[in-house]
Order: sequence, then C-alpha cells, then structure tokens
Amino acid sequence: MKKISIYMFIAAMFFGAISCEEKLDINSDPLASTIADPATIIPNVLVSYEARKQTELGTRIMDVPQHFSACFNSPRAGITTSFLTGNTWFMYYNLVLGNLVLLENDARAAGEVQNNVTAFAVIMKALAFYELSVIFEQIPFTEALNGIDFPSPNFDSQETVLKGTVDMLDEAVSLIAAIPAEGAFPIGSEDFIYGGNMANWERFANSLQLRILMLIRNADPGYAAPRIADVLTRPLITELGHVARFPFFNNVGNQNAFADLNNTFFGTENNEVVGVYAASPVLRDLLVDNSDPRLGIFLTDINGGDDYDTPPYGSFSFGAFGAVVSTGMIRYNFPAVWYTPAETALYRAELALAGEVTGDADALTQEGVTLALQYYGGAIDGATASIAQADIDAFAATFVGVTQQQIHEQQYLETFMRPVVSWNHVRRTRVPELDEVPGAVIDDFLQRFSFPPDEVGANPNTPPQAVDNAVKMWFAL
Repeated sequence: MKKISIYMFIAAMFFGAISCEEKLDINSDPLASTIADPATIIPNVLVSYEARKQTELGTRIMDVPQHFSACFNSPRAGITTSFLTGNTWFMYYNLVLGNLVLLENDARAAGEVQNNVTAFAVIMKALAFYELSVIFEQIPFTEALNGIDFPSPNFDSQETVLKGTVDMLDEAVSLIAAIPAEGAFPIGSEDFIYGGNMANWERFANSLQLRILMLIRNADPGYAAPRIADVLTRPLITELGHVARFPFFNNVGNQNAFADLNNTFFGTENNEVVGVYAASPVLRDLLVDNSDPRLGIFLTDINGGDDYDTPPYGSFSFGAFGAVVSTGMIRYNFPAVWYTPAETALYRAELALAGEVTGDADALTQEGVTLALQYYGGAIDGATASIAQADIDAFAATFVGVTQQQIHEQQYLETFMRPVVSWNHVRRTRVPELDEVPGAVIDDFLQRFSFPPDEVGANPNTPPQAVDNAVKMWFAL
C-alpha cells in the first residue's frame, strides 16, 4: 500500500504540473529544491520514465515492429508528430535526466556511503541516453545537462552516445563494487525495480551493456567483440528471479497504459471485448506456424476457434477479426518488462552460432526459449494463464540445428510488449520480414523520430531535418 501511495503522489505531482506546450529546454532544472533526496528522486525518476514511456511510446509504436496491426497515433507511415516527439524528448531530458543529474551530484558529494545511489543514477542515465539515441540517433550527450557551459549543446553521433553509455555502465559496476559493507545509504521500497538490491542492479547494468554492444556490433565489430566477451564473464540477468520490470497495479493512477487507454475510450480494459489491440499477421504467423505455446498466452481468438485471423496490417480490428492481444497481456497490472533472462540466453545463442563466443547454440536457444515461455507462461506478475512445463520442454526440444533466422525470430517474440526493444530488434536484424505499410510515405519501415519542433527552435545546434525517417541509423542493418 505504501508503494501504491507513492505512485499516486508522484503521478499527481508530475502530470498535474506538466503540459505538452511547455518549452522543451533540456538544460532547465526541473526541480526547485537544491537537495536531491534519494527517497524522493528515485521514485520520481522511475515513475516519470515509465509513465511517459508507456503512453508516448508503448501505445503508439507497437505496430512499427509489427507486433500489433495498428496503434493510436502511430508513426508507422513515416510521420512523427510534434506531440509524440516533443513529449518523448521532454520526458527523457527533463523528467528523467534532469532529476538524475541532481541525484548524482549530491550522491557523489556524499562519498562511498552513497555509491549505491550514484550507481543507480549512472545506470538510469545510460538507459535514458541509449534509448534517446535509438529513437532520434544524434542527440545532445557530451554537452547535455550543463546549461551554464553549454546553453545550446551540440548533438553527438550515435556511435559516440552508445559507446559512451558502455563506459557509463562500466563505471556503475565499479561503484557498486565499492559500496561499503556498512553505513551505505538505505534504498528500499522507493526502488520499484529491485527494492535496493544492488546485486540485481549490477546484473541489469551488465545486461543492458550487452544489449547496447549487440547494437554496436553491427557497425563496429572490432570495438564490440572484446567487450562482449568481457561482459559475458560478469553477473548477468540469467534467472527468472533477476527479471527487471516496473510493476503496475489495478488501482486508478497506477495502471498499465495499454489497458487504461481501452478503458478511457471504450469503457473497459478488456481487450477481448473491444479488440483495440489486434495482432499483426507477422506475429500471428510466427506463433501459429510453429505451434508456439505462447499463442494462447499472447493472443485470443475472439471468434472462439483456432484460426486466429488477423486484420490487414495497418488496420484497426475493433473486434472485426479473431486474433486480438489477450487480457493476460493487456491488463491494468501487466508490468513494464525491462529485461528478461531469455534475452541474455538468446544473445549468447546468436554469438555462439556466429562462432564469436564458445557455447552450444542449440542448447542456448533452448534455454532462451524455455525461460521466455516460463516467464510469460506463469512467472510474470499477475499471470492469468500458464504453460505446462512438459509443453515448454517439448517445444524447446524442437530447436536442433538452429539457424540465425530461428534465433532472431525467438528474439523477436521475446520482445513482445516491449516497444523500444522490439523496434531495435527489427532494425538490428531485419528479422522478421515486415509487411508493407499501407499509405506509407517511406519505402521502408520507420527508422527514426524527427526532432521536436520546440527543440529545433530553441537550440541552433539541432541538426537539420534533412534525414528521411526511413534512413537507417548507424547501428541498423
């Protein structure tokens, strides 16, 4: 109950005070206080990050990687609105990074007794900068968040940003290693992800670094290879007990935005009644053609059969077709999943198959598939259905003589309901092959957001918007 009250207080504080028309000055100080109390700032950052990310990104771009057939105000056709880009930019730079700078500065000044706080701030900064870059590519990074010295910060290349976040995560791990055995600042319920468990935060930092390095590997394998080999020797998210996820609840103010949107506009959270979120043919075919046990977990055939017919890509279902995203996935208390152990195992399988690390690609694929099915088939918070272990074992055992295509397909399925991660996956691997976007103004699927108009107007160093939204980013295939 205490955690729920904190959520509601913070949501009211932030969303009651912020409008979409506020100037997006990434160097403005978002807090009046000169003291960054970790007990207040940590939940502020987490709630601000996840609440905005669910609404501005989650409910709007899940059809870009074609998990959904369509989304509200989707940018799939190659047009990113100022509301979508501006709110996203503001959320990351002001609500998240602006607060993290204050938190980090005070924690560093306090010394090793607040190494855990500093490490949290550095990890979250790395997460925010990495996601900003994979959304916009060039972003203010080396000159960001220092309005005194850099009132109009220059934009850095994606290579600089992603490699910079790798360094930041190395620092965070070093900070965690140097946390004193006694006298460290207490972090508990205000940390909604791990409850102050810094061993798990270390696993997340290393795992996030692995994810980033897998992107860099496309563009600069010489840089990535030794660092991937190193991070694979460290503690990673490898077990279901390590999952990084942000919990949502059934009470008003703390609900997952996907279900909340259903209720707000259609009077019920039940997606199987309103059919707002329908499956893309791409997702449906992967599940049905492979007799994947997740089919009944991810989707429901509201016609009562087993055809799971889907609307044409780019069309809203509204119950007109059979395959809709299940109430097990669209529900108020469905958590925002940040990282699962299946992601780690499937990266290992990909690298092993490529001969870049030692390991049995078949066994690692089977491990990743097993973990993915165990998580969504029962271990996830508030699970409404389960997959029998015998069925999980039987399905995993089919992955013998695996191909890169199969591994990439399993990685794609693992990213379901994770909008930025799934978008990254299809840009990184080009798997699966996506359907043509009806009415698109670009020849390929969306590769980037446009810079928000307010930032363009406020910062003369913003790069010109000459880059087409279909032009691939530095890391993308």
